[in-house]
Amino acid sequence: MKVKFAVGMGRNEKIYEIADHSRVAEESGFSHITFGDVQNCTRDLYVKMAMATTSTQRISIGSGVVAPYTRHAVVTATAHATIHELSGGRAFLGLGSCGTSHGFLNMKAAKLNELENLVNFYRVFWRGEKARLGDLVTQSEWVRNPMPIYLAVERPKALQVAGEIADGVYIMGGPPPLVRWKVDQVHRGAEAAGRDPKDIDICVRSMIYVTNEKEKALREVGGMYQLDFKLLEKQKDDPAIADLRQRMEEEYPGILEEFGRHRDVWDLKQHEKIETPSAKMVTTRMLDNMHLVGTVDEICSGITKLIQAGATTIATATYTIIDKRTMMRRIGEEIMPHFRN
Repeated sequence: MKVKFAVGMGRNEKIYEIADHSRVAEESGFSHITFGDVQNCTRDLYVKMAMATTSTQRISIGSGVVAPYTRHAVVTATAHATIHELSGGRAFLGLGSCGTSHGFLNMKAAKLNELENLVNFYRVFWRGEKARLGDLVTQSEWVRNPMPIYLAVERPKALQVAGEIADGVYIMGGPPPLVRWKVDQVHRGAEAAGRDPKDIDICVRSMIYVTNEKEKALREVGGMYQLDFKLLEKQKDDPAIADLRQRMEEEYPGILEEFGRHRDVWDLKQHEKIETPSAKMVTTRMLDNMHLVGTVDEICSGITKLIQAGATTIATATYTIIDKRTMMRRIGEEIMPHFRN
């Protein structure tokens, strides 16, 4: 089985570390890097992307994901186009509702129709044509090079819209049946729009942490626990989700209650940090339902199941990892070779 690997970074690295970490990601075999855009937590998105671009040669570099309304859409479009030019055509844009980024600034998360409008605007603007966004009609003097757009979405309608309009989709990891359910929504949207579902990159975000002792991994990986428990609750009348909930409870009695307790404690101040109250509540069996943590064989088995569920890219992250470079190298040396054919 063949799958690509991506890595998200830039959560807490100092800006002068980005170049070296990006080189390690490229040398390790990752296909692309994404950088977050949470203003209160991270260094500036476009400085990070530029640092990565000028220190690498092959790896694709994108936003993962850009906040829609902390900058004007024309600024976002032009900044990405600039990185695209600087990198020789290696840039891409990731877009989401960004409840976290907006939440730090007391702004509401973007609505689905607003994301659709932005995608349409970016595509026209990057072609060098007159692009409309609300009452604004504008045109770039120099941009003539479109780039891929990924949507980070989780809910059924949003997943279907992503299948209709996006080049790729970011979805959070989780039990393979849940991932399969999300992929099915994306494919449904693609087919409704007359698109081939195989043309859409399904990027599943699950932390990869190679270790022989899962308990010791909890400190670093627990802070990245983001399974969408609300999705399991709000969509529990969907037959696929109802079946998933039943099987999870049969395999791990009380697991849904654990998810709920974690979600009740989490807040913005605990975003992607280690040793927070919510991070300390994560158990090894919760990790088994969200991330890829364990021995090489255990991780490869988990990745295989995600591929069978429809994943075409597996995305890990360095956010809460202490020795980031060593973990990227271990993934490149010990995990990736199993998925090159």
